Amino acid sequence: MKKRYIPTLMAGLLFATAFTSCDFLDTSESTYYDKDEILYDPSRVYQLCTQVYTYLPNGLTGLSGALQDAATDDAIHVYPTANVQRFVNGSWSANRTVDDVFSDYYQAIHDANFYLENCLGLTYDDWKNSDGFQDTYNSYLNYEHEVRLLRAFYYFELAKRYGNVPLVTKTLSAEEASAVKPTNAESILKFVIDECTAVAEKLPAKVTTLPGAAANMQRVSKGTALALKSRATLYLASPLFNPNKDVKRWEDAAKAAYDVIDKSSEFGYKLDSKYNNLFGPTNNQSSEVIMCVPGGETTSFESNNFPIGVNKGNGNTCPTENLVDAYEMANGDVFDWNNPAHAANPYKSRDPRMKMTIVCNGDKWPAKEAVETFIGGKNGQPLLNATTTGYYLRKYVNNKVTFEAGQTTKNFHHNWVVMRYAEILLNYAEAAAEAYGPDATPAGFTLSACEAVNMVRQRPEVKMPKFPKGMTKEAFIKRLRNERRVEFAFEGQRFWDLRRWKALDEMKNIYKVEIKKGSDGKLSYERLPLTTYDIQDKLYFYPFANAELYKNRNLKQNPGWE
Repeated sequence: MKKRYIPTLMAGLLFATAFTSCDFLDTSESTYYDKDEILYDPSRVYQLCTQVYTYLPNGLTGLSGALQDAATDDAIHVYPTANVQRFVNGSWSANRTVDDVFSDYYQAIHDANFYLENCLGLTYDDWKNSDGFQDTYNSYLNYEHEVRLLRAFYYFELAKRYGNVPLVTKTLSAEEASAVKPTNAESILKFVIDECTAVAEKLPAKVTTLPGAAANMQRVSKGTALALKSRATLYLASPLFNPNKDVKRWEDAAKAAYDVIDKSSEFGYKLDSKYNNLFGPTNNQSSEVIMCVPGGETTSFESNNFPIGVNKGNGNTCPTENLVDAYEMANGDVFDWNNPAHAANPYKSRDPRMKMTIVCNGDKWPAKEAVETFIGGKNGQPLLNATTTGYYLRKYVNNKVTFEAGQTTKNFHHNWVVMRYAEILLNYAEAAAEAYGPDATPAGFTLSACEAVNMVRQRPEVKMPKFPKGMTKEAFIKRLRNERRVEFAFEGQRFWDLRRWKALDEMKNIYKVEIKKGSDGKLSYERLPLTTYDIQDKLYFYPFANAELYKNRNLKQNPGWE
């Protein structure tokens, strides 16, 4: 009888048996271990668990270096051939997919199922007298629950992209995989919610209590499970997945978010007093971050997004005037181009988050020289590939990186924030307002929707005026949606928010600012149309690649992509 071997490749373990949507792995340079050898050694079982983590998304690099916000009304990618352009330029199709993670996430699910079928109940009797065994074993006992939560995360990511997808909770043969039928998106989201509820009872409250946790929020915990449950229940309540407007779903979403808020001290979560801390090299240590993905020490994000005119700057991601207009005045008023004082000096006295997110004309960035995005400026049109919107990206960009001659270029850590505590507060605000109204404090809860959003607005470095009491539900929801937009700009939220709200029409018309400098040195600003996107209902879900439909004839193409 042949022994079953599992190949190890690079730092983690990969598997030759995969969900049928994945190609079989090339293992020509792999080292093989017998299955019994893997299960005998705690360090190799740990690798099996760690392998399931390796599929987590990194929004800083996931779309060939582009940010997904460049497929919304918040930004454009300055290079017309970039893959992210397919989302909005009409070239997206079942033959020309983008962000097609279908096979990757089913590989992750396969790896999780393999672990759950083969790696539970181990006792490691031969290791019991080794140094540190008890800590190692306690950590091992958590792996089961970590893997289940990660599997739930990947299912959430699949459902929000593709809608109806196969629900697979065991390893499959190639023949079985080629015939598996899709499950409706509502059931997938309910599966995610149930898994989060179950594993939250088993995981430790804080990730730092896990032996071997290399950084604060790069391993999952009870708080992570409840935070994912909050996100999944919010989506299930939202119009895209809740066409019958079931208010009970909003009540469930409010409860799920409140469960995190109520235990925030136990989990160690609180709003960071400094908004900028959330996007720098040590953001993985912030008390606000619930889950993040390490991207290593690099300078590529800076090179991609430093302004044109800065040495090695490529200015890829250009925030739009649409986004800049969304930031309120510092006194809470809406910015208005029809207000002469606003139009004459549009960057004065604005929400502080704007300048922590976006590089505007006149800002000293990335060093001491002022950025010039006016026509003829050293960072503006008509320079080749200069910003077409009048703005450059600041969030996540580290200005301690330099490429200037004679200076040392130093790499810095970049950690992509997957979830943070501000999201939980705004999830609660949205769900509670939809279920109970903006000012009500529901029975069993201690804060209203309005109070929750004001906690986010009142963080020390932001200090925006509170939302007033007495707003109508419609006015509150409109303003709250704008709050999510500015708070989470370039964090991968708006792309999905517009979809779950069924509000893609909001991103149809894209605007820029044109800045001119007169002979007297005076600047003038004008808001102008930049482009118009062809918004269609089919864009609410991704197309399945034709290759996937060919492999599994039971998959059904999403409407509009046939």
